[in-house]
Amino acid sequence: MANIPDIPNIPGGNVPPSIPDSAPNIPNIPEGAPNIPSGAPNIPSGAPSIPTDAPSMPSNDDLARQLKEIQEKERKAKEEQQRRAEEERKRQADEARKKAETEAKAKADAEAKAKIEAERIKAEAEAKKAEAAKAKAEADARIAEAALKKKQMETEEKAEKSQKIKRYLKFGCLGYLALSILFFILFSLTKSCGSKSDTVDSLSDYTTEIDANSDIDSYNEVTSDTNSDDSSTDYSSVEDMLEKKFDYVSKYDYYFEIKKNGKYGIADLKGNVKIAPKYSYIGSADKDLGVVEVKQDGKYGMVALKSLTEIIKPKYDYVSSISEESKTIEVRTNGKYGLLSATNLSEIVAPTYDYIGSYNKETGLFEVRKNSKYGLFSPKQKREVAACEYNYISYDGGLYQVRKDSKTGYLNSDGSVLKPLQ
Repeated sequence: MANIPDIPNIPGGNVPPSIPDSAPNIPNIPEGAPNIPSGAPNIPSGAPSIPTDAPSMPSNDDLARQLKEIQEKERKAKEEQQRRAEEERKRQADEARKKAETEAKAKADAEAKAKIEAERIKAEAEAKKAEAAKAKAEADARIAEAALKKKQMETEEKAEKSQKIKRYLKFGCLGYLALSILFFILFSLTKSCGSKSDTVDSLSDYTTEIDANSDIDSYNEVTSDTNSDDSSTDYSSVEDMLEKKFDYVSKYDYYFEIKKNGKYGIADLKGNVKIAPKYSYIGSADKDLGVVEVKQDGKYGMVALKSLTEIIKPKYDYVSSISEESKTIEVRTNGKYGLLSATNLSEIVAPTYDYIGSYNKETGLFEVRKNSKYGLFSPKQKREVAACEYNYISYDGGLYQVRKDSKTGYLNSDGSVLKPLQ
């Protein structure tokens, strides 16, 4: 219990009034509480009393603890602020990195697309160039073939003229011989019979018999059963007969080419007209294939040399020469390309392609294009071994590289997939 300081004397000697019974009890002063210093001012009258439930003053330890708690809270708040700042920095760095990656990917995709587009344009340009070269080659082939045919016709005309000259000389010699014989007979008859009129009558009858026999022999030679060139046959008589009916006649190994009103036809070696003049052009005979190319109304077809009949109606805009490597014939109609067999002239594939490339003898395949897409075609299997679905296709080192929609893959030499597009 703390010591209560002495109450100072109240000036004037007045004794304070007694504490009423109803006054509240004075609370006990806690131990350790500081003593009220002497000379402290009196509590003025009317001052509010200290409530009984007022908190006690914190001790120094409490204050130190509270200060420590405040400092700890400030430290934690500072750390939390630093942590959030670090997280914000990382978030911004991640966003910047993702943005940079997105931009880099977009740039790479754009470059890849640009590269593919450039390659596509290049491939199309090369294809167009190849088509132009092919068209030029076709035109050159036509010109060369026309020149060859003209030269062949000139050679044959020279040969025919030479043959006619020889025939005339032959007949001239025979005529001279016949006249010599006639004079000899005349001389003999005149000498033996002494009658000029009898000799002349006998000579007339004899020469008439010779002419008749000559006509029969000539007819037998012309009507012999053959459709190939026979050196023992006198085709000049057949040609003479045909020349009376047609504007132009030229003999070849297997047929006569005839012409009437600007159109060409074909007659066999006996003079029978097998195909009436209707063609604007008849090409050179292909003895290996056994056909001759014909043209009617701007379309090409084929005539068999053996039967002298059309085995392919004139329906193609273009017919190529035989490919010795692929044993095929390329044909075109309405801007589409197809293939025929060089063995039997059957249709391997109808004209459905926009382009048929050169034959690859290593793989046995053709590169084909349909609707601006590339694929591979096998003439042996008569089908596509790789569908026309690629933007680009190229053969190198035993493999085909293909591209489609920015993806690249590889095919085996037989057209099967080696590495899928990716």
